[in-house]
Amino acid sequence: MTKRKGILKIFVIILSVLILPITVYADLGPKDCLTVYVVNPPSDNYYLDLLTQNSSPYNNFHEEGERESLNTQMLDLLYSYKKDGWMPALTEGTGLPMWGDLIGELDGNKMVHKFGYVGLPKTYRIIIVTQSGKVMVSDTYTRKALQSSITFDYKTGEAVVPNIFVSYLIQFITTCIPTLIIEAPLLLLFGFKFKENYKIFFSVNIYTQLFLTVTLGTTLIRSGTLSAYFTQFPVEIIILIAETAIYSKFLKGHSQKRRCAYGIIANLSSWVIGFFLLSYQYKLLVSLM
Repeated sequence: MTKRKGILKIFVIILSVLILPITVYADLGPKDCLTVYVVNPPSDNYYLDLLTQNSSPYNNFHEEGERESLNTQMLDLLYSYKKDGWMPALTEGTGLPMWGDLIGELDGNKMVHKFGYVGLPKTYRIIIVTQSGKVMVSDTYTRKALQSSITFDYKTGEAVVPNIFVSYLIQFITTCIPTLIIEAPLLLLFGFKFKENYKIFFSVNIYTQLFLTVTLGTTLIRSGTLSAYFTQFPVEIIILIAETAIYSKFLKGHSQKRRCAYGIIANLSSWVIGFFLLSYQYKLLVSLM
């Protein structure tokens, strides 16, 4: 009886957390961001912009005199590379606002240029123009994450983009391990023998975590935390129903009612923990991208 009361208290706490009203403002979510690292940068002054094929005149320089303070000859060089409709995104505009660092900042032996906000092009090329009149343009790249990076070697003209597969792998691991840590002790708390049920326990969790990575993980990497929070609810409902149905049929020991109760409690518990870990998980993924 005491054990049942303890389980009931856990269930009430979990439900209370889930129904708490959460106010979300759309502009508070993370925005598109691309960090360009330039190794072996030019020895003289240079500007770096992103080329886009979706250009539309837009004033991204809002401060008074900001555009006028730039080197007009170097700006002309940015516009000089007109091939297949490519135009400089920051200086020309993409129809939606964006910000960026034409000059960049020195960080150790490399220069760092950051571009971001809703006007940031998904498909882009890097263009570098120097005060001495040199122009270098990279190959074409497509951003696969909301906040990503690219390392460009000015000396060789080659660029390196972090492997997106690593981000998905980390997302899977950082979701799967906490789930196993939470749901395994609950399995024992409900009185099920781990030796008799470990195969179904691990099989169910591995498959559902793969599903979670394909759905919620993809949303988190490509669209950020705000979209992930909205995606999390229907995805977790699907997982809860599926796991509860499987556990009620295949778990060994005790009644079907207890097997169902375990499926519900275990999923709600991992859901709550996953909800609060989501923002930290995103910060980790951004550091890898």
